[in-house]
Amino acid sequence: MPQVNHILVPIELHENAVPVVAWAALLARALHSRLTLLHVDESLEPLKHKPGFASKKIPGMQVTADEWRSVYTQTARSELTRLIEQCCTGVTVETVLLEGRAHATILDYVEKTSCDLIVMGTQGKPWYERIVLGSTAEAIVRRSTLPVLIVHNTQGSQGAPRLKRLLLASDFSAGGLGSEKWALQLAAHEAEEVTLVHAVENPLLDVYEPDQADIDLRKLMEESRQHPPRSAQPFWDHAHRVAHAKLSLLQQQFLGTQARIELIVREGPAAEDILHIAEERNVDLIVMATHGRSGVRRLVLGSVTEKVIHATSRPVLAVRSE
Repeated sequence: MPQVNHILVPIELHENAVPVVAWAALLARALHSRLTLLHVDESLEPLKHKPGFASKKIPGMQVTADEWRSVYTQTARSELTRLIEQCCTGVTVETVLLEGRAHATILDYVEKTSCDLIVMGTQGKPWYERIVLGSTAEAIVRRSTLPVLIVHNTQGSQGAPRLKRLLLASDFSAGGLGSEKWALQLAAHEAEEVTLVHAVENPLLDVYEPDQADIDLRKLMEESRQHPPRSAQPFWDHAHRVAHAKLSLLQQQFLGTQARIELIVREGPAAEDILHIAEERNVDLIVMATHGRSGVRRLVLGSVTEKVIHATSRPVLAVRSE
């Protein structure tokens, strides 16, 4: 099981951080962890390259950079204190204020500190902004080796966070073991329903053992001449059977959680299937592995996990492949 002693919560002061801190506090109570609320001040970054910027007036303002920093720090500490009082009853919390570029500073802090989980918010952006700029949350999900729980800041209307209904999306890869362990850990805390999901996109992948499909080649050839689209149907049927068998094995791990376990195998794009099922089952949390990509392929396409994060209003726990 994952050992979770320290949860890091990067905070954006200009966004609604309450849902983010509320989720972090829920997990801290469930996992007996401490929290660190971290805020990174980026406001002076555009000026730092200018000589003597600390003692000069900020353009358009009647304060110096040092004076601005003092006021900003006081405001940030006040806001973090408010969040702690509102959301963190019964949880050990410390606050940290740093300066720099947000994603780089957060990643540097993670490297120097013993954190086990990151919880952070995202409000989402149009696709054209995401492709060109990206968000701090996306940068952390892509580059951090730690699991990252993404909570949408606009989520306040959905009520208090809870861990009653969980969805674990599995692709049966060895790299997905981490996400399975996390789902099992969270399911042990009063979960009522756990939905195990797999989407079959290509029945000829090795994971479905297509060479073992029981196929009548003569019948297949005859049907293919008359109805070409049906030629691959035996492979789809076989893939479904294999997927159900693999989910059934995964189900055994959750039998001690007292939660009702549901197995779902769908055909089609994985992200779309996961999103539809999450809505149908009204899940509280989606747990997924992120296998990582780099370069242009990731920039243009994104991963299944990233697509789900962009499209859902539900929290997503992205667990780096082991």
